[in-house]
Amino acid sequence: MILGFLMCLAAWPAGAPLIPLSVCEVLRDLPAHEGKTMAVLGRYSFRENGRWISEQACDAAVQGPPELWLVEEKEAPKPPDDYALDGPALNKKFADLRKNTALGKFRFGTPDYDRWTVIYGRVEARKSEDVKKAPANLVYRGNGTIVFLAPE
Repeated sequence: MILGFLMCLAAWPAGAPLIPLSVCEVLRDLPAHEGKTMAVLGRYSFRENGRWISEQACDAAVQGPPELWLVEEKEAPKPPDDYALDGPALNKKFADLRKNTALGKFRFGTPDYDRWTVIYGRVEARKSEDVKKAPANLVYRGNGTIVFLAPE
């Protein structure tokens, strides 16, 4: 009987692929996403003053700039061992994102300052004056949790 149970466990299906949320989707209902771990789709921006994932604009339901500041921590959540993104859902959301958000054009440096990305991390609402800069942080483990996307 134990052998049968162990065989059933081994055959148990892996977790369903994750459907990433856009930055605007996260911010539209920030209290519901507070403290949750998820994959977030947006424009990754890297500047002298920090890194963030954003969209150009969200609808009126979102207060503050449409940005999640990126905070790298060793103890941030790890992606699951069977980490996979839902391809069709990602493609649709990525196409929508590119219609409403553009990458920056730079006369200097590298185009890597702005890139399309999905980042796995934990959403943490910001407090006090920090809210003016961005409504929330996305706490992530490191570069292994960032997937850069290229348009087809």
